Amino acid sequence: MPRPGRLITGAGFLLAAGILLWGMAALSAWLTREHLSMRAEAMWTALREGKPLWQWPLQRPDDLVARRVFGSTELVTSDTGLRITSRDGTPFELGLPLNGPVDLRHWPLLKLDAQSSASGRLSLSYQATETAAPCQTDATPWDTGANEWVQDLRSMAWRAVSGAACAPPDVVTYMLRLRVQLPAQATLRIRQVTLLTAQPMAPLRPIDAQAADIRLPIDPLTADVRRNTPLVRLPADASAESLLILRDSARQTWPGALILPSGRAVAAPGRGNLPPWVDWTTLSAYLTFLCWLAYRHTPEVQRPWLETAAIAFGPLWLIAGLRWGVEPSIPGALAFVAALIYGGQGEWRRRPVTWSWLGHRTADWLWPLVPLPVAAALIAADGHGLTKLPTLHIVAYFAWALLQQWAMLAVVMGRLRKTQLPAPVIVLITATVFGLLHTPNGALMQLCFMAELWWAWCFLRAPRLLPIAVAHALSALLVESGLTGHWLRSLEVSARFFQ
Repeated sequence: MPRPGRLITGAGFLLAAGILLWGMAALSAWLTREHLSMRAEAMWTALREGKPLWQWPLQRPDDLVARRVFGSTELVTSDTGLRITSRDGTPFELGLPLNGPVDLRHWPLLKLDAQSSASGRLSLSYQATETAAPCQTDATPWDTGANEWVQDLRSMAWRAVSGAACAPPDVVTYMLRLRVQLPAQATLRIRQVTLLTAQPMAPLRPIDAQAADIRLPIDPLTADVRRNTPLVRLPADASAESLLILRDSARQTWPGALILPSGRAVAAPGRGNLPPWVDWTTLSAYLTFLCWLAYRHTPEVQRPWLETAAIAFGPLWLIAGLRWGVEPSIPGALAFVAALIYGGQGEWRRRPVTWSWLGHRTADWLWPLVPLPVAAALIAADGHGLTKLPTLHIVAYFAWALLQQWAMLAVVMGRLRKTQLPAPVIVLITATVFGLLHTPNGALMQLCFMAELWWAWCFLRAPRLLPIAVAHALSALLVESGLTGHWLRSLEVSARFFQ
């Protein structure tokens, strides 16, 4: 019969784990609401200042789909735009990147800021979704002296590849291209493409915390709203995943909607990002601190708490600080790498270490695999058919899983074990840090927290790193293949989760 002390310890452990799971879900939802509020504030500010919601500055290849011009051309970049020279006079195309749905019904005026050295012809094509048929217009003349070209997309004749008539574009999420034809060796200098609204915008007023045109999920998105930018309210107390699902469904119908969480008001210009010098100063201080710790380290002087905090700060600053996005923060990425280098040099100086890479017994390899059938059960309950993952991605993920488990178990937990904390607390702290490294993806944070509880226990029992890394990779790849898209939105973390 278990002793009362063990029962109390076990109950306390389960209570702490439950509180941490709840806290991760609450943190995820709060960060998502903050993100949505900031996006709405930025849109409200742009509209109030008369700025367009959709604009494509063209100054470098990255500003184009596939980073290139489709056709026989020579592309030269400059601060004043892209200079495209036709080699043989055949048509060439420029794909405009779509980072989300584009509302061409309420913003139907396409303005092209460009100039050419010779007269030519210009046409447009769009494809609303990946499975929809593409549509295009007939070519219209482009004069040499023109500096801009504005066309109402509603008045153009649209046709499919088969020649059948197409409706003017409405909401486009997949493809929008410009098609240009110039004489051989003629040059087009293009600076910017902008979408404008055809009707005057009413003056924007501060948004009250209770105001709404559409309340989700109660009101239908097809409600009769007589303005281009309806105010869509998301429900209170919804999870991060539910908030983003509702946001995506609203944007499919109203790409220009102001989408706000319940109870949030907008009364002032949007909050801007911190100036770059703040991140660079933080990075400089962090690197200085790591160098000081490394210099002061001796076998006789142990600072396990300080080292644990120093190692965890770099990755958490990048991931939980939402600095890993479409354009990752360079200081954040450098801090992440610096933390790994510091942890690696520390392990090197501590040789011989108390852990090994390979499992010596069959049990060393089998026990870490327990999360695998749990993942399979989740897929059976709320997943979908397994999707094929690229081979290179699978191989890379095994290496990534090994790096993660080395950092968490060998480096972070290795230092925590030098404190006077009991083993259950060490396991909880290790799993919490691992969960937070998947912020703000709430469901993924919780899954990783629970999995790391098990793997940390396995590592305490048998400190063999490779079996745990293999189990981590197999479990994650199985979840990615069969569970993402519903309860688990994706495996993305940091700012990429909001895409």
